Amino acid sequence: MGSTRLPATGAALAATGTALVAALAGATPAGAAPEPARTPAGTAAPSARTPETSIDFAAAPDETTVGAPVVLSGRAGLVGRGTGNAGTVRFWFRKGQQGPKVYLGSVAAGDSGAFRHTVKATATGEYLAEYRNSRQPILASGTDFLAVYTNRPVDRMLYTWTATRLSCLPSCRATGPEQFISPGPVQVKLNRDCLQPKSGGRIGFTSDPANTVTPGDPAWREFPDGEGPTTFELRPGVTKGHFHLEWTSGPAPAGQLTACDISFTASQRSVSKDYV
Repeated sequence: MGSTRLPATGAALAATGTALVAALAGATPAGAAPEPARTPAGTAAPSARTPETSIDFAAAPDETTVGAPVVLSGRAGLVGRGTGNAGTVRFWFRKGQQGPKVYLGSVAAGDSGAFRHTVKATATGEYLAEYRNSRQPILASGTDFLAVYTNRPVDRMLYTWTATRLSCLPSCRATGPEQFISPGPVQVKLNRDCLQPKSGGRIGFTSDPANTVTPGDPAWREFPDGEGPTTFELRPGVTKGHFHLEWTSGPAPAGQLTACDISFTASQRSVSKDYV
């Protein structure tokens, strides 16, 4: 069998096609963008970081009276740095937590970031501090709450006792329940209306169950004979005890009564905090 021979022109075309395919297999097409470099797995792409800042801020004390000094102090600056924190701290106040902000002034923070400023208390509310670094465009802010009050004296009722038509011959006694009182004087108002002038007794505040009376004890008060209301002061040396009354009447003339209407009220002056 004879072999088939390609024409010269056909053989040349076949060789050219084979070479073209081989060349294209290893070539980059014209106009194609090169593949971007890949970041190894688990490695973040580099990015610019904003310096981290912090502020410790307090308004002291926690509560005070109107007009008293309030110290606004603290430290601010770059986290982890004890220097390079010089800047300016500005302060505002707003009543409650909803009111409009009122500017209070500013102070310089030292290189360490420490600052201190004193104002006068006006009302219960929130103080705000804003720190700005002098070299870098960074800020930090903080708030603290302060309670402000006025002192108002009030009379607090401690005990009251009333009895009518007592003969108290030879004597009557009344003991109140055990209770606590504040240190300091106790004001007592006694009302007595007796048919016979020769009647009297004593009132005191004592922790002694036997109600023993020592002469001159400021926790007790002796009543002179006679009628009429009187107001006096007890100075107990204890804050836990009970009020005690003893009353005696002299014998009445034949055919007459010794009845008395007696009442007393004990109160104590204390101070009430009215928050403003």
